[in-house]
Amino acid sequence: MRYLATVSLFLILISSYAGAGNNPDNGSEQIELKELLPSIFDGWKTDETRFFTRDDLFDYLDGGAEIHLSYDFQKLLVQEYLSADKSILVEIYQMSSSEDAFGLFSLNQEGEGLAIGQDASYGSGILSFWKDHYFMRIMDMEGEDTKKDLILNLGKSISNKIKKEGESPKLLDRIPQDNLLKQSIFYFHKNIILNNLYFLSKENILNLSEKTNALLTSYKFNNESLKLLLIEYPDTLESRKAFESFNQKHLNVTISSLRNLQKVGEDLFAGVELKDNFLIVVLEGNTKSSVDKLLKATKNSLGKVKDEGKG
Repeated sequence: MRYLATVSLFLILISSYAGAGNNPDNGSEQIELKELLPSIFDGWKTDETRFFTRDDLFDYLDGGAEIHLSYDFQKLLVQEYLSADKSILVEIYQMSSSEDAFGLFSLNQEGEGLAIGQDASYGSGILSFWKDHYFMRIMDMEGEDTKKDLILNLGKSISNKIKKEGESPKLLDRIPQDNLLKQSIFYFHKNIILNNLYFLSKENILNLSEKTNALLTSYKFNNESLKLLLIEYPDTLESRKAFESFNQKHLNVTISSLRNLQKVGEDLFAGVELKDNFLIVVLEGNTKSSVDKLLKATKNSLGKVKDEGKG
């Protein structure tokens, strides 16, 4: 059973933007967020400033709120810039950690890669980037691509006011770098994100939670594309439970070893391996040998990081 979907947070935003309310609460953190934005930028003037918290994020994003909350979202500033009848919208999401700011960015990295913040992408009038524990998005609300320079310059202005840089998820150091498609990296914790990226089951068969860290990535071997899912669990007991659950409920087998590689469907192979508190899953292999190769490379990468004292 295969299903691959792209999380389109911008579409979620547009569907709920018209009904978004204003919930200003007073506090130094709101002042801090607002100070990241200029009151006038290149002749564009600010309109009403709105703030949202975990308690009322659904008022703004509706269907997209659960996605943001799964990354331990804390606060959101929404600022509109106006010029004549044109509008640019700025969103600044404050997360609890820089890792989660990266995670939210990883769902929004379609387009041209740019050196803004710690990582950025631009496409179709939307700039997305992250820095420290903030994720930012700047959008041309007309859905055009005629204000690129203005949007990029505003993004640089915001980034320059954030003095600190945050840490990327440590899992990024644990995956093989050879043949990795860089813009295919998605970082998350919960099953709601996995199901939006790659549907495995209606059930949470991998026991994903706020205590798990996961990466879904793509690799290219010659003309073959494979998916790698690497999950870090709090301990070996949890990883073992997930290993057994995946084999039983997705691959329909019960095994006693710590590794399983088998054919799924008519023309695809999948593999799963347990390594301490890590679960390695390889999907969509056209050949058994390529799945085996990526399983081994990931296991070796995990061991190398441990030997170097990073884990």
